[in-house]
Formats: sequence, C-alpha cells, structure tokens
Amino acid sequence: MKTIFAAFAAIVLAACVAAPATPPWDASPAAMREAFPDGEFIAQRGTGATRAAAEAAATAAIARFLNSEVVSRIAILEQGWEQNGETGARTEIEAEIFVQAQMQIFGVRHVRDPFFDGRLGEWVTVAYINRAEAWQVYGPRFRQQAQAFAALFEAAQNESDPFRKALRYAAAQDFSRSPDFRSAESLGRLLFPARMDEEFAGVRAKLAALPQRAGEARMNAPVYIDVPLDFESLVHGAFSRRFAELGFPVTGDRASAAAVCRVTVEEGRQERALGVFYFPKVQATITSPAGALFAFSAEGGQQAAATPDVARRRAYRALADAVLGGFSLETDF
Repeated sequence: MKTIFAAFAAIVLAACVAAPATPPWDASPAAMREAFPDGEFIAQRGTGATRAAAEAAATAAIARFLNSEVVSRIAILEQGWEQNGETGARTEIEAEIFVQAQMQIFGVRHVRDPFFDGRLGEWVTVAYINRAEAWQVYGPRFRQQAQAFAALFEAAQNESDPFRKALRYAAAQDFSRSPDFRSAESLGRLLFPARMDEEFAGVRAKLAALPQRAGEARMNAPVYIDVPLDFESLVHGAFSRRFAELGFPVTGDRASAAAVCRVTVEEGRQERALGVFYFPKVQATITSPAGALFAFSAEGGQQAAATPDVARRRAYRALADAVLGGFSLETDF
C-alpha cells in the first residue's frame, strides 16, 4: 500500500512541476506566424488573470496595432502639409476613435485552445481578424468614401469656370484630408492592401494627381479685388495677402480676372462727447461668369480715439485683422 501511495504522490508531484502543454501557436514566434499567416490574418497575443481578461488584452493589442499603423500611414499622407504638435495629437485621437468603431464590425475572434500557464500564473490566448472576412464588411464602407471623393474630383475636372474649378478642387482636397476619409483609406490599406489596390486604383490615381491639379487651377484663376471704400489700402492689402496665401494670384486688370472680389465696408462712425467711435463691418462677395460663388463678412468691434484719423485707422486695422484671421474659401462644392 505504501508503495502504491508513493507512486501516486510522485505522479501528482510530477504533474504539478511539469511544464504545461502549449498549443502550436504559442511554441515560438515562427509558430505564431505559421498559425496566423500575415497575409491572411491580423493576430495579437494576450495574457490575463482569467480567460476573459486574456481575451480582452489580446483584442486591445489588435486595436493598438491598428491604431498605430493608421496614424503612421496618415503621417505619411500629411508629409508636406503644415503640421504641429496639436494637429498630430488630434490625428491620433481621431484615428483611435475611428479604429475602435471599426473593431465592432470586424468580428474579432479568439483561439479555441487558450491555456493557463502555471509558471506565469496567467491565461494565454490569441485574438485575430480574418482579413478576407473583414473586407467583406469593410470594403463597402470605404467604397462610399471613395465614391464621394471621386465625385468631387470629377466635378472639378469637368468644371469650365476657372475660379469655380479651383473651388471644386479645394473641396476635393478638404474631403481627402477629412478624418473619416484619411482613417478609412489608411485602415483599408492596412486591412487588405491587395484588394485596396485592385478596387480603388482609380481613386489612388486621383489622390496622387490632386495636389498638382488643385495648384494649377488656383494659378489659372486670378482675382481682381474691388474695394471702393478703404483707408491706406488696409482692407485691400488684407484680402490680397489672404488670396496669395490660398494660392490665388491677384491681378490689377479686371478684364483678365477669372473672378471679382467686391468688398463693401461699413464704417459705422459715431461722434460722441468722448471722441469718435467706429463700429466697422466688411462684406465680400466673389463672382465670376458662373455667378456669385462665395460670400464673407466680418466685424472689427468698437474702435475709438480722440481724433477722427486715429479712430478710423484703428477701425480699418481691426477689419484687416478680421480678414487675415477669418477669410477662407471653404464652400459646399
């Protein structure tokens, strides 16, 4: 009896100290890649005190991987754009929100053979996404973005009015730089690059051609600025500077202009016992042979001084600052 007990105890002790059997996917990094080929799956390992915790950690690892890759791809797209730390941080937040939303449709799965590693005291598992299955639900979603962009690009390409063409190309650029489009395009290329190349080659070609097309359209749309009421050319100078910053040449020849920017100033002058007060306003309307294209308005607040000339100069400087800080050409094209 003692011999049987001793043998039983030895078996139990050996079972306790023996290394746990691991599934093939956890034998080595090479085994993990063999079990989940990169061309077919996106897979990440996770550990936790419970099986559920390990699965949650593995799913979170996939989300972090996708988010990091999307942000990196967006950064490549943004090369040449004016960026700063605030913009970069906002891009990361936007990408993270987008990836988290898409994770709900990908059908993240977990292996059927997780195991408890007695040496580590943790559960080990793998979360994975089947690229082909994910594309079935994600492809149509990006297709909507791609079709919207293509429509904007083609509308600009087919526009005959030079200034309107430039505005349409600007609208296509704005759309291509929107958080939804950038994140969607980057995630699609990460999820299934071969299918993205196959289905959206035309969109890629348009994206590549867009900067040059948009720049040429702006250069071919000179603007004549008409400011009947001004002071020391402050308002005219402000509009000229903004058009130049936006890539539109300003011409002094009205006949050769693609569009006319008509600027109306309301000085709002009031004489009071304490001095001369101005409450200036400015309105601008851009027209071309296609009709009215854009309108802008701004106010300069209350400006005052003891003498009329000083008060008026302050009013027009305030309007100029309002133009420099607020005038853009964002439209609904």
